[in-house]
Amino acid sequence: MTATTSFPRLADARPSAAPATQRRRKLRLARALAGVSVRSALLPRSATRSRQRLQVCRAADILTALEVRVQLIGGAVPWPRLGRVIVSDHTGWLGDLALSTAAPGTPVLGRDSTRVLPVGSVACPVALRYRTAAGYLAAEDIPRTLAEITAATGLVVEVHRLPALLPGPVNAG
Repeated sequence: MTATTSFPRLADARPSAAPATQRRRKLRLARALAGVSVRSALLPRSATRSRQRLQVCRAADILTALEVRVQLIGGAVPWPRLGRVIVSDHTGWLGDLALSTAAPGTPVLGRDSTRVLPVGSVACPVALRYRTAAGYLAAEDIPRTLAEITAATGLVVEVHRLPALLPGPVNAG
């Protein structure tokens, strides 16, 4: 009879937040969502810029309530201010929230959607990386549910701004 040894995966070895911390995060999240709902209801429908600002604040409030930090790591060359479209490798709503705070008001496409860029727009790629105090997380270890996010300790979403892909003439061969 042979004995097999099972080693814990990084996700299993990560420390989990205390139950009291998880409850506090969920209560803060509920308060943040209620506050955003009230502010949204009070804004006139014609207040487009205020609504865009509210979306950024909503994302920041949710991330703050869950104690998730967003770290923006910029490229050496700044992105253009107008006509940019973010092309991202992210999956899930946590990445959406991080991108909303890191590049407010900028449309986001998945990396497979670069063929449908609007004419004259500039593709601005980003790479999202997730880490805790224990180190970077593999794709399968990224917290995706509210329970996983509230249980995470020291969760940081790194938004790496890569050089913009400026539109240019297409090479014929």
